Amino acid sequence: MTTHPPVETSDGIRLHVTDTGYGEPILFLHEYAGDHRSWSRQVAELREDFRCVTYAARGYTPSDVPTTPSAYSWQRAVEDALTVLDTLELQTAHVVGLSMGGYTALQLGLRHPDRVRSVMAVSTGSGSDPAGRLAYLEEAKIVAEQLRAHGSASVGLAMGEGPSRVQLKHRNEYAWHEMIEQFSEQPAEGRALTILQIQACRPSLHDMIDDFRSFSVPLLLVNGDEDEACLSTGIMLKRTVASCGMHILPNSGHVPNLEDPRQFNDIIRRFIHNVESDTWPVRDPRSRLTSQFGLNQPGPVGSAEDSPRSTTASEKVAALK
Repeated sequence: MTTHPPVETSDGIRLHVTDTGYGEPILFLHEYAGDHRSWSRQVAELREDFRCVTYAARGYTPSDVPTTPSAYSWQRAVEDALTVLDTLELQTAHVVGLSMGGYTALQLGLRHPDRVRSVMAVSTGSGSDPAGRLAYLEEAKIVAEQLRAHGSASVGLAMGEGPSRVQLKHRNEYAWHEMIEQFSEQPAEGRALTILQIQACRPSLHDMIDDFRSFSVPLLLVNGDEDEACLSTGIMLKRTVASCGMHILPNSGHVPNLEDPRQFNDIIRRFIHNVESDTWPVRDPRSRLTSQFGLNQPGPVGSAEDSPRSTTASEKVAALK
């Protein structure tokens, strides 16, 4: 990775940025448990064809780690991403975000579609499902308490043995140990403030469903099928956003970029190729029906237009002859 001079935000926070390679720009946004180094396996391969930009979010060294709670918010995270784009003079970029970074990527696409060529949101949606939201908020408080009481190393090891990280341990133990080590290197207070002020304060994506109906940027969701905290929200977004595709990875957890980097990088390549070649589709509204044949639904067979009157199933069959 090639280090760029620090990028300064509007409130004076200096962000550590790397800018590597040439081609269509990709802005990578890391997860809560990672940092800019989490993308090293993507940058190492994709730099041959893309301009790969990473940065450590505020609260993560070598970026500044403010100790004032008000310095952290999900809105600030969106502003920081825009500041990086502005400083690097990137009018638009493909945005790839993992978990916390995926939330920011979605907000960029929702609120600043003119700056985003596409969004690939990976393992995104923890704490959004109404069924588990209260438990998520309670766990965020516990994580912050444990960080302040015992430090990053202790919490990082517990996190690594958690339900959505054990998959990485089984598939790539070296990458798993690296993830734990990098977690332990980050200051506990920065992580505590991040989870309290960003993770626990951000709105549920389910509460933004009306906004997402107008989401116009090409969107690809990538989920591991064993990442239980994110699956239901991914399905909600797939059903809501017309420009959304969904890629489910078998026997995978929360960090597919580390579990199988080559497969993950191929997904990025194919998605960006489809966007750049203008072959990424918008969903046909007829596909939203839950029936297999659509014969019990009003409207003419084979037409996406609403019928002026209710059409019977027999009329639909006749229309097919």
